[in-house]
Amino acid sequence: MLPLVAPALAHQPGLSAARIDTSHVSLVFAKPEIGQLAPVEDVNAGRLLIQEATLDRVSLAAGGSPCRFDAPVVREVEADGVEILARYSCDAYSDTLTFTADYFDTLAPGHRQYLEVGGQPVAMLSADAPSATFAAAPSTGEVAVEFVKLGVEHIVTGYDHLAFVAGLLLAARSLRQMLVIVTGFTVAHSITLSLAATGVFTLSPGIVEPLIAASIAYVGIENYFDPGVRQRVAVTFGLGLVHGFGFAGLLAELGLPRDNLVVALVCFNGGVELGQAAVVALALPVLLRLGKLAAWPRVMRVLSALVALAGTYWLLERTLLG
Repeated sequence: MLPLVAPALAHQPGLSAARIDTSHVSLVFAKPEIGQLAPVEDVNAGRLLIQEATLDRVSLAAGGSPCRFDAPVVREVEADGVEILARYSCDAYSDTLTFTADYFDTLAPGHRQYLEVGGQPVAMLSADAPSATFAAAPSTGEVAVEFVKLGVEHIVTGYDHLAFVAGLLLAARSLRQMLVIVTGFTVAHSITLSLAATGVFTLSPGIVEPLIAASIAYVGIENYFDPGVRQRVAVTFGLGLVHGFGFAGLLAELGLPRDNLVVALVCFNGGVELGQAAVVALALPVLLRLGKLAAWPRVMRVLSALVALAGTYWLLERTLLG
């Protein structure tokens, strides 16, 4: 298993990084290693020498056919690193790419290079293993389709989220009311999902998962007090902020493609909304028809109690019983 700390250490001597996406290759070395590779004192003045010592000594091949590199950008990154960034193009199409580097014999013994493709760890290269073959980074279209599917699947197979939506549906009096409530929830979870997925602000799953369970119990209990639309929108918005951190936790487990981060986030969110809309479209007409029956208020309370009990059980499971 590749060390998860490798990206953070990429500027330290002894460990460099090679990152490949659908169009670019990025090589990042610590400055002492640039000194080992090329006799330069100033990065800007020695760009050509750095290119010759780094990019010109790697190859990228698609199914055995070599790819071409454009003239690179050589720049300092942060205080202690140098990045060589170049666009590449391949005449042949292949599901696999092979990356090979032959500068390890120039670097200090034991040097390793972390190889990342599409934001995911692929291999740890070294003098003993200077080459790796891997699946090509997915295209933007492939990322979009995959993350829409993941969003839909998370809704239709996520029992806790389905219970939350069910609690909201039970008290809805019209399609318009439900759309307003769901929109508030969508805006809220989009905010926290984006913040967490981009690393701006995160919450521990040990906090988020119990809060999601508590939100389910709360919605079930709130149904007994006939919440107005404004109150429910406000409450649902607040709860949506919590659920967004839960979605982010799922994406963290799956892994987000760094070169298509925005596409992945937008499409996952879109998939969540499609799944949610499908549930609402199927269930709400039935519930609205049942709402006209004289016995519905009692039935609604029983179903809401079940939602509240489920949320309470999951809350205990994720805290005391966990």
